[in-house]
Amino acid sequence: MDKKHLLTQNALFNLIGTALPLGVGIISIPIVIDALGLEVFGLLTLIWTAIGYFGLFDFGMGRALTQQVALHRVKEINSLVPLIKTGLWALVLPGILGAICMHIASFYYVQQVLDLSPILRKETLDAFVWAAWCIPLVTVSSGLRGILEGLEDFVKSSTLRGILGILNFLAPMVLVLVGDTSLLHIVWSLIAARILVVIWNVWWIRAFLKPSEKVPFTQRIKSVKSLLSFGFWMTVSNIVGPFMVAADRFIVAMLVGTSVLTYYTVPQDIVLRLLIIPAAIATAWFPRFTIVANESGKQGESALLKKGLNYIMLTLGPICLILALFSKQLLRSWINPEFAEHAWMVSIVLLVGVFFNALGHIPLAALQATGKVKTTALLHVVELCVYLPLLYIVLPVWGVLGAACLWAARTTLDFGFLLGFNHYKTHATARL
Repeated sequence: MDKKHLLTQNALFNLIGTALPLGVGIISIPIVIDALGLEVFGLLTLIWTAIGYFGLFDFGMGRALTQQVALHRVKEINSLVPLIKTGLWALVLPGILGAICMHIASFYYVQQVLDLSPILRKETLDAFVWAAWCIPLVTVSSGLRGILEGLEDFVKSSTLRGILGILNFLAPMVLVLVGDTSLLHIVWSLIAARILVVIWNVWWIRAFLKPSEKVPFTQRIKSVKSLLSFGFWMTVSNIVGPFMVAADRFIVAMLVGTSVLTYYTVPQDIVLRLLIIPAAIATAWFPRFTIVANESGKQGESALLKKGLNYIMLTLGPICLILALFSKQLLRSWINPEFAEHAWMVSIVLLVGVFFNALGHIPLAALQATGKVKTTALLHVVELCVYLPLLYIVLPVWGVLGAACLWAARTTLDFGFLLGFNHYKTHATARL
């Protein structure tokens, strides 16, 4: 299979691995809610969220391993084994640190913040504590997936991602269908699913885990420092990006009131789901950018960038256009005419923003894959420092439509800057 079709196949597998669990979730969530009740299901969603948040304790080293594995495949194929071993061991300690932090935070949050009955409080605390000690599995899983993606084995990485996502929804549904509504037992099932996926992943990369020549301590330290340096700036981007999405909602609620917040958050939640398409493409492109930059130089990198942008325009462009043209009718049918009247213009503006956000995935992947992760992180920090104060100026005058316009303007400018940085990088490299 040629490289063009291989990239397309990899992107498709990534999309399937992300989309299939969402389909299972649509079926399972109503069943689990009906069995557990809103209060207990709400607690389960908090646990899901906490596991995802404390997964940041991989400190970006999962993506760093993808970049380093791809780079070593080009330059130093014989050093892959020590790199992979060192990288995986380096993910254990942050995972344990994340587990300790979540364990301690659970006592305060469950006992002091949540208003629960004594019986439910005890079970919830047990569930949170058990979930906390799932964090090392999360960080190691991130590294294992990063290795498979660096090897460009997206069939396996997407299979594991899809299986884990499906089990996260399927396991609670199976338990409640057999009459077990214990929150603790559900958490155990989620942990068991992660253990299964980690074992499966380790089996697939077992060739790189066999005993080999002893690696000098200095080389191990060098590998860890390289991963941490890349991972630190990746973590900055991973924190700042989602924070800009979450923070604007709290500011909207504070300045214009919760009564109109839904006109902003519901359309935004919908359009953000579309980002699974560019995410699937960018994930497949990421290791290939690293390889092409070291094999083909500027021309190969530019061609790959253009190809990725074309893929997103051809796949997501028509979807955004159709949704924009029929936004009012769709919102009217899905929710009600009153909601549609207030939210349809907001939806159109957000669709413009999400389109440019999607395009930005490709130059972002190109910069990070070629080691410019500090550049992208600092760009996101600057955007945050400008974006949040502007919300305080725009919201009182133009309301949620103003917030949507500002969000779309930010994503458009972000795409422009990322594209400009790529242009500068490739031409600066060519001059050297």
